[in-house]
Amino acid sequence: MEEKNTFHLGITMAGAVSAGAYTAGFIDYLIEALELWEDQKTIIREKLAKNEPLSKYEKKVPLHDVCINVLGGASAGGMVGMITALSTYSKMPSVKQPTNDKTGNILYDSWVLLDDDIDTSIENKVATFQKMLYTDDFENNDDGVPSLLNSKSIDRIADKVFDELVPKDQKRERPKYISEDLRVLITLCSLRGVPFELNFENMLSSHFPHTPGHRMNEHMIVAHFKIKYDEDLDKDIYLKFDPYDKDSEALLKLCTKGTGAFPIGLAARHFKGKLSTEYIKNCILRNLDISEENKSAIDIKIDDENFDFTNIDGGTINNEPYSEVVQVLEEISPNYNPELPLFGTIMIDPFPNFYNQDEAAPIEDPFNGSFFQKNFWSVIPKAYTTFREQVRVKHSGSFYKDYLRLLVFPVKWEQNGVLKDHPPLACSALGGFGGFLDIEFRKHDFFLGRNNARNFLRAFFMLEYDENNLHPLFRNLNQEAIDLFRRKVKNNDGVDTLYLPIIPDLNLISDKDVGHTNPYYYTIDEFPKLQKGYFDSIKPSLKNRVGKILCFEINTRFEKKWLLRNALKIVKGNVTKRIVNSVIKTMEKDFANRNMMP
Repeated sequence: MEEKNTFHLGITMAGAVSAGAYTAGFIDYLIEALELWEDQKTIIREKLAKNEPLSKYEKKVPLHDVCINVLGGASAGGMVGMITALSTYSKMPSVKQPTNDKTGNILYDSWVLLDDDIDTSIENKVATFQKMLYTDDFENNDDGVPSLLNSKSIDRIADKVFDELVPKDQKRERPKYISEDLRVLITLCSLRGVPFELNFENMLSSHFPHTPGHRMNEHMIVAHFKIKYDEDLDKDIYLKFDPYDKDSEALLKLCTKGTGAFPIGLAARHFKGKLSTEYIKNCILRNLDISEENKSAIDIKIDDENFDFTNIDGGTINNEPYSEVVQVLEEISPNYNPELPLFGTIMIDPFPNFYNQDEAAPIEDPFNGSFFQKNFWSVIPKAYTTFREQVRVKHSGSFYKDYLRLLVFPVKWEQNGVLKDHPPLACSALGGFGGFLDIEFRKHDFFLGRNNARNFLRAFFMLEYDENNLHPLFRNLNQEAIDLFRRKVKNNDGVDTLYLPIIPDLNLISDKDVGHTNPYYYTIDEFPKLQKGYFDSIKPSLKNRVGKILCFEINTRFEKKWLLRNALKIVKGNVTKRIVNSVIKTMEKDFANRNMMP
């Protein structure tokens, strides 16, 4: 990595349930901009090699390079990261207008179409959420009910991504903006802890012969895939990223499904014989940032050849694997210069943890209106919140280093400084599950992601242009390029500072020609609402699933207690009705609060 005109980029994608549609839209526009730029640079470099004159348009194109070295994600973000890596095997068409038809863009087709029936040959089309209320996931097995919602739609979506991958003999040469040694990091959460001990040194004697280690259990596992995988050098240290290899494909697919296994709501995934004990050990050392020379300080207590475990959503304990992404960038480019940085990160978070965008206001205890919990009833909910918040705190030193990092989050402006009077994401309803209900919600968020990416590249993902301390990326720039892309910003001292983009969006050239440079333009301006009568349409399916879950559990839990079993079956219908009515009421209230009811 000795080239001085290449900026190395790591992208972190946070968990978001169905709002992964927003992240997918952002990535789609990013890839579109990189593709267009790369195509033009190829043409220009060929001309320069032949000493041919450049056109007026070509003089506006900067010639430095950007290389994506690592994609890291949790839950929905991990799924988007995996799909992004797979999309590079063929030239993916960008999606510029909403459609209910298949596009060939696996980001759009996976995250917007989901598992909706779109084939014209299907007479009675069924939407994804209706399928998630089917009961075929537990009716014919002895393992019990895997989750509140049927997860077979998730299986079909993931399988389709891999099944429709371009054949190996037709895959494209990897584009220059994607590293030949791309890393794809997927967070997992093992319900089986990985036991390890911290060794304490002591002076052995007959009075004090042994000091036991301090034992802990690690539940966070990061599947660290490497495209340029060397069997001799990388075995049990990294994982092979090769969708054309049967074993690698199976693990890639399992990790894609596993990172999005939202606890209880969606089915957990089982890793049996997939990850070696040696890989798990190396994974834990990376998690704890323990160097090779210090690894004797801990003793990882696994005796089996493989580490088998049940996995739930990777976002449960690591929803933003930023530190892990930074660690890869540090390995690639260890000599970081904060004044002239040659690597940086983008973190895409559909649900940023803002208490308040202006100030972080502490939350009072709802039970007694103070900050003190005075009885156990008030401690219980607060304890859950405490555990949930604490597990999200980043303890890796890499997280806090002063690197170039920018946060991307959904925003919809009415005009400069004035937000639209509505939450930006449609999929954020029902704790992020809202997008499963209607394709219109996912289309809105996908294109909001694209529109936000456009503005991000044009106005925020930039470096200072200082002729007295010129950044290597901006050397030999034509004045036409500077004039087109420069952005003047007044700093706190009232001094104007010039900035130029790290990734120039060449769409800006054509947009300026036709006057389409309004940053407050949105492909889908109107916020979508729920279809009229929607809850009435899903009520029978919801009632059927709840009733069958209750019946299954009663028969299983009280198999040998026939009297109690039959008594419970008598009241099952009433309990089902109460649960369904409560669920519908909660959903209606949430959509009404968001002004999304028809």
